[in-house]
Amino acid sequence: MAKKYELVLILDPQVGDTQLEASIERYKTQLETAGAEVVNVDNWGLRKLAYTSMALRRRQQAFYVLYQFEGAAEILSPIEAALRLDEAVLRHLLLTVDGEFLRVPQLAPENIYIYNPPARPHDRNRGPRRDRDDRRDGPGGDGPGGGRYSGPPSARNDDADAVSVGADPGSDAEGDDADE
Repeated sequence: MAKKYELVLILDPQVGDTQLEASIERYKTQLETAGAEVVNVDNWGLRKLAYTSMALRRRQQAFYVLYQFEGAAEILSPIEAALRLDEAVLRHLLLTVDGEFLRVPQLAPENIYIYNPPARPHDRNRGPRRDRDDRRDGPGGDGPGGGRYSGPPSARNDDADAVSVGADPGSDAEGDDADE
């Protein structure tokens, strides 16, 4: 029974454009000779890598290629063995696809971000957060926040709950004036 697969290759940019095209075509023909039906080969081109390591030979960029194909599970082992031995392949990822293949008509250029977060409402009375400094304020403080207290509730030092250090827990902070 034929399953759907996607194979992503990250190829070394130092192989050159002529060897790149030969590598792309070599893996396409290897898939076809193994009995797979190659539905799509998408060359994403030279892209910046998210990270670099010794396994990636300290490369900053690499060529990305996506193969979408259908075939039996038995054809995957020899292809993965060939990918591991190929010096031009920095990384590869083989995935099973459930449902239909996803086609991206055109990738966004690397220097353009396509995600635009929704606008956040601003509190017009308080101004931008960076213009305030509430950290130094206590209850009734004269700091730049105007007396607002932004600490956790457990750290509040309200007058009703104030207890002096070393005082008896049953006595008030003002002393024993409440007993008289």
